[in-house]
Amino acid sequence: MELKDIISLSFNVGVPVLLLGTTWITQNEIIRARRKYLSEQEEYYRKKIPMTNLKRVPAGTYCDPALVTGSVVIATNYFISFISSFKHLFGGEMKGYTGMCSDARRMALVRMLQEAEKLGANAVYNVRFETSTVNSGESRKSSGGVELIAYGTAVRRLVL
Repeated sequence: MELKDIISLSFNVGVPVLLLGTTWITQNEIIRARRKYLSEQEEYYRKKIPMTNLKRVPAGTYCDPALVTGSVVIATNYFISFISSFKHLFGGEMKGYTGMCSDARRMALVRMLQEAEKLGANAVYNVRFETSTVNSGESRKSSGGVELIAYGTAVRRLVL
């Protein structure tokens, strides 16, 4: 094997492996930081603004109802898509996508609670989630991402 063959082989194999490894490390660091932030925010709001999926606000105890929303758009990344593509061969849960969707739900909920806090609310009723697909490019088959919206009715407790 000649030197130019060795250089060509190391470039054609080494660069993609290096990029894949760098992507994996970077992605794990981003996920770790995001989950730490979400845990801190959830803990803060858990103590401050209770939420429920009950449709009706108890009569006479709350005032100033307002719609509050939190939205996030998530896009798949190539590393998760690459790893999850093997699941198409054998089947099973795509844990990369599951984690990504879970983080998106948590982020939308935190953003909804941040909006409720800005309005001075101290409870949120009728909390719901909606999703929609965001297409990218000309092809309807290629998904640019998924939008997840959390919404509910923010209210302030009447001081009696």
